Amino acid sequence: MKYLKNITPFVPIALDEIITHTGNKIASKAFINNEHTEIRFFSLAKGESIDKEYYQMETLFFIIEGSIKILYKENDEVIINKGDVIALDSDIDYGIEALVDTKMYTVLVKD
Repeated sequence: MKYLKNITPFVPIALDEIITHTGNKIASKAFINNEHTEIRFFSLAKGESIDKEYYQMETLFFIIEGSIKILYKENDEVIINKGDVIALDSDIDYGIEALVDTKMYTVLVKD
């Protein structure tokens, strides 16, 4: 495959089986990661977090299981749960915290 990685062509896989929990750590698996697009799956244990950092790309979060808090801009936050999708604008700082064991994926896009 030219752009996609870490997935077998023509073989279906359940979303919740793409990535597995690895104890009290954050696991991630990228399907695509280039200057214009990133699709990455994450497994986060309860209490694990990714510190705020600046993102130039627009971001979609899809929660497969669990619940996370997204901290964005200066002091804004939102909680999203299993089955939720949320979009974040580009050119902002954001970070996340797992409120329970969570599996999710993100899609980041930029022209």
